[in-house]
Amino acid sequence: MILPDQMDKLVSKLTELTVKEKVEWQETAGLDTYLAPVDRFIVTISRSGSEIYGAYSLQIVDGTGRPIEGVVAPYNGHGQDKSAATRADWERLRDLYEIARRRALHSEKVVSDLLASLDRIA
Repeated sequence: MILPDQMDKLVSKLTELTVKEKVEWQETAGLDTYLAPVDRFIVTISRSGSEIYGAYSLQIVDGTGRPIEGVVAPYNGHGQDKSAATRADWERLRDLYEIARRRALHSEKVVSDLLASLDRIA
């Protein structure tokens, strides 16, 4: 699957602004789903399946929870997936997912706190 132009731009902008800490991601009830409220919309990024053979999806919902738009980037391993563009889309959504997950779980602070705790033990 090749991302449509507007969704391609959306993935790029979300990734850029998340790295700059301007988009805040939150945990959801779903173990592998994170959300970011942006203006009057909610963006979710999800993973299904394994980290290697799974799919990543990006969804836009309105304030009532009604789905507006979305994309899914499946990947079935190097031998199964013939399209470089499909793999590139999968990698871009995977990268956004990982950044969103780390932001939602505050992983930098967790690692910092753990290191401080270990320093106190030593």
